[in-house]
Amino acid sequence: MTLKIGIFGAGHGGVTAAADLTKSGHEVTLYQSRESGRNLEKIMENNEIILNGEAVKIHSFTRDVEEAVSGQDVLMLTIPSPAVEKVTENFAPYLEDGQHIYINSASAMCSIRLRNVLQKMGIKKDVKVGESMSLTYASRYNAETNEANLIGYNQHNLFAAYPAKDTDEMLEVLSEMYDFVRADTIIEVTLNNGNPESHPGPSILNAGRIDYAGDSFYLYKEGITEHTVNVVHKIDEERQAICKVLGYEAVDKSSRSERSGYFEEGKTLLEQFNESPMLKDILGPTDLENRYITEDVESGLVLWASIADAVGVKTPVMDSVITLTGVLLERDYFEMGLTLDKLGIDIKDAEELNKIMIG
Repeated sequence: MTLKIGIFGAGHGGVTAAADLTKSGHEVTLYQSRESGRNLEKIMENNEIILNGEAVKIHSFTRDVEEAVSGQDVLMLTIPSPAVEKVTENFAPYLEDGQHIYINSASAMCSIRLRNVLQKMGIKKDVKVGESMSLTYASRYNAETNEANLIGYNQHNLFAAYPAKDTDEMLEVLSEMYDFVRADTIIEVTLNNGNPESHPGPSILNAGRIDYAGDSFYLYKEGITEHTVNVVHKIDEERQAICKVLGYEAVDKSSRSERSGYFEEGKTLLEQFNESPMLKDILGPTDLENRYITEDVESGLVLWASIADAVGVKTPVMDSVITLTGVLLERDYFEMGLTLDKLGIDIKDAEELNKIMIG
C-alpha cells in the first residue's frame, strides 16, 4: 500500500528517510521549517536526494507547514526529542482526522508529550500517536554534496502507541514503512532507547579529550575504553532493574544491540562499541553542548531516574552522571530535565504507571 507521508525534520534521519521511503514506493513530502539554518538548496532545486550513490526524486520539499500536513496518511517526526513540543505546536492547527503521527527518534515518552500539547491547544482531531525506541536508521547526510549515506537499519526497533490500545492499529499502517517489534507501552520503548546508557557517561569522562580534540573525536572507537565502558555496564544494570519492576523484558546492552544489528556477536561490549561497522566511524561529540550529552541527560537519564524513583529502584550511577554533567555545564539537570511529574503523571507504583500508559 502506498502511503502519503509528511516528514518533519530534515536532518540526517529525515533526509535519509525521505529518499528511502520514496524508493519503497511511498509519496513523501519533506518539510523544513523556515527558522532552520540548514542549507537544503540542492534538494529544493529539483526534489532530488542522492542516496548511497543513487539519485532519488521525492514527491516534494516544502517550508509550508500546512502543505506538509494536508492529506497525509502519516506524519513522521525525525527530530531531537527536546523539539517535540515546538514542532507539535507548529503543525497541530492543520491536523486531520484519521492521521497517524509516528515519532521516529530516540524515545523519551514523546507521544505523551505530543498529546499534552494537543490538549493544551484544544486540538481534538482523531489522530493516533506512537514512537519507536530509536531512529530507524544509522545514517549521515552531507548538505553540500546532497548525499545521504544509509549505513544500516535498526533491525529490532520496539514500537508502541500512546495510549497503548492504539498500538495494533498504528502498526497495521506503519508496517508498510518499516518492520517493528510490538512493545507493551511507551515506557518500555523509552527504557530501551540505547542512547542514555551509551552516550553521556563515556562522553563526560572524555570531557578533556573532547575540549582539546575539537572536530576529531570518535566516541565509539576512541571514547569507550576498558574503563569508561564500566559506566555503560552499571547504567544498563540499573535500567534493567527498572524494566524488571515494571514487568518488561530486561535484556542487557550487548544482546539488545546485537539483535538490532548494531553490534556483532561473540565479542565483549568494549569490542562491540570499538568495532561496530554501524557506529565506529560516526564522528562526535565534538563539544560538550552536544545532544549525546545534553539531550541524552535531560530527556534520557533524568527521565529514567524519575521512573526509577516512582517504582522504587535505586539508580546511583545514573544520578552521578546527571550530577557531574550538570557540574561540567553549570546547570541543574535534575531541575531542568524531563520527569514523570512534568509529564503530568503522579503514580504510586509500577502497576498504576502501566495502567496509565495502556489507556
